[in-house]
Amino acid sequence: MPLQYPIAEPAKDFLAVAISSEIKWLRSPLPMSLNHINCYLLRDGDGWCVVDTGMNGADAKKHWLNIIETELEDKPITRVIVTHHHPDHVGLAGWLCDNYQVPLYMSEKEYLYTCAFNRVRQGEPYWESETYFDRAGISETDRNALLVNEDYNHLVSEVPATIHVLHDGDHLKIGEHFWQIITTRGHSPEHACLYCQELDILISGDQVLPGITSNVSVSPLIPDDNPLKSWIEAHHKMESAVPDTVLVLPAHQLPFKGLHNRLEQVLDHHQHRLDELELLCDKPQSAQDLTYQLFDRKLESFQNFLAVGECIAHLHYLMYQNKIERNLVSGQYLYRRI
Repeated sequence: MPLQYPIAEPAKDFLAVAISSEIKWLRSPLPMSLNHINCYLLRDGDGWCVVDTGMNGADAKKHWLNIIETELEDKPITRVIVTHHHPDHVGLAGWLCDNYQVPLYMSEKEYLYTCAFNRVRQGEPYWESETYFDRAGISETDRNALLVNEDYNHLVSEVPATIHVLHDGDHLKIGEHFWQIITTRGHSPEHACLYCQELDILISGDQVLPGITSNVSVSPLIPDDNPLKSWIEAHHKMESAVPDTVLVLPAHQLPFKGLHNRLEQVLDHHQHRLDELELLCDKPQSAQDLTYQLFDRKLESFQNFLAVGECIAHLHYLMYQNKIERNLVSGQYLYRRI
């Protein structure tokens, strides 16, 4: 099915768009070029279940306070579900759960990642993080800009001390309907989507977006990871588990139909990037040098960090396919086509 957009206009200001009598779509503001995240309200008995929360910040809190006053029909929040640990999704979960005394639902790995990143930074960066930057070829300027950045700590409110764990294959009852939990890896360690067969709706988080591709990176946290392999497997899993007829409610941009088409488009995009990188590796090069060639614009430090991480993810997948090799030369990994 080609991509279709049944709802052409997003929510405005402090309003929500009714997807149905039981689902509302709202947009929480983000302080970046991607200036919004889609959050959803699911009717849950005598209240509303929140799916994803936006970043911790004054504008986002003001937005939620207005939504609670105008869109909840004088009914309470019953629980908060978070798809994964990235700040735009989990940022206000602690604030909502604490202020309204409601439970947090999250997959176990995503909760633990939130706790790990939400802890107070202590002293100098870990030695193996420095090794990652050295071997990737990232400059001192870019790494210093990253290492003084404590965005996660102030963009994510304090993590709730208790969670209710979402497991792959669970069927969670929300209001009158059961939602199947589908977890995937690649963009994050245990991303949770919610699929309701009865309503023919998929809340996809960042797993499937209609017009942009989610970042798939190797990070200093797991320097030998192969997230692209997991990401490709996740797309096949989604295609098998969810029919093409669903209305997809994504974390960014517009709700859409044409799930299977979009899954194939993303796989094609990554295959094109793999082919491009393999050709660039005709001569030994670092991940940073390869990244400069993949992007035709100047990247600021954090963008460069994500871009290098995604480049390394593709390089690791090519290594897994035995198409390239890497060698440590003067403290940097150089990648070469076999």
